[in-house]
Amino acid sequence: MTMKRSPRAALCAVLLVAVAVAVAGCGGADDDPVLRPPDLQTSATTSPSPSPSGSASAVSTAAASGQPEPTAPAEAFPADTAVDTEEPTGGPLSVVAVRVARQEGYDRVVFELDGKVAGEPGWRVEYTDDPAQQGSGDRVDVGGDATLAIDITGVGFPMDTGVEEETDDPALPAGLTVIEDVVLGATFEGQYQAFVGTARKAPFRVFRLSNPARVVLDVRHS
Repeated sequence: MTMKRSPRAALCAVLLVAVAVAVAGCGGADDDPVLRPPDLQTSATTSPSPSPSGSASAVSTAAASGQPEPTAPAEAFPADTAVDTEEPTGGPLSVVAVRVARQEGYDRVVFELDGKVAGEPGWRVEYTDDPAQQGSGDRVDVGGDATLAIDITGVGFPMDTGVEEETDDPALPAGLTVIEDVVLGATFEGQYQAFVGTARKAPFRVFRLSNPARVVLDVRHS
């Protein structure tokens, strides 16, 4: 004898299936911090927006803990080859770590800063045909067909910030598309100097993140 399912029982079964599907859809690689690149694990993030000058600067504010740094495809963020500047506040800070990674559509360099007094770093980033050391004016050898000169502002000497400064060039991971070299300098008159060698004069954007303080440079693959 075939038992007939009541309309109420059929409705309950449909609801149970829908709940199971919704719960399964909440998971994924993005929810597992182990699967994220190291520079994607942070406690603050914003979506970059163009600066008044038309360049792609943006300032972050504190957000929910554990949210990743923005990793939108290259076509989703504005970028160009114009000079990009931002003023610092507070500090002084020291650059304590520099990391390089490849993301979907762009290569990224992250400058992490710290200090005994809270602050937000500023910067001036531009392409240069004559990479030179601050103070001495000596030419700096940078690999690649084009060079981005990076001056991070709002910084101080370790005796002022209370933390050690990073001066060793970072290791470059395999698989980078446009970044070919990263050469670090040192602090001079409130500016920390670095150079990024690229395969061509590619569009870029610069923005900052908080907790910890970071200046992020993204160079588009195209």
